[in-house]
Amino acid sequence: TIAIGHPHPSTVRVLQQMVYNLPPDITLVKASSLLNEPQVDTSTPPKNAVPDAPRNPFRGVKLCKPKKPIEPVYANRFFEVLSESISQSTLIVYFQHQWQGWGKQPEAAKFNASAN
Repeated sequence: TIAIGHPHPSTVRVLQQMVYNLPPDITLVKASSLLNEPQVDTSTPPKNAVPDAPRNPFRGVKLCKPKKPIEPVYANRFFEVLSESISQSTLIVYFQHQWQGWGKQPEAAKFNASAN
């Protein structure tokens, strides 16, 4: 169900033209006809209904067969990639920049100290 609260007349015309291209079970109706239909209470299930078996939403992963044999990944490559990733992280780069400046006097302080 798609409801358009206050459709523009041109929207209604376009929908009326397009409805013939849609499957036969789709029709245009006024919103008031939907609101005035008798309602069915589906809030509580029938008491004599047999509960359905729970459906498993998980499907197995399809197996993709590689076209070429897969190259092995050795532990040293793992540590190289891990080391490279950590050394390029923003936090490590920040600390490297801070460390390079620690223990050094600012240039202006050196200039003032030598002038006195």
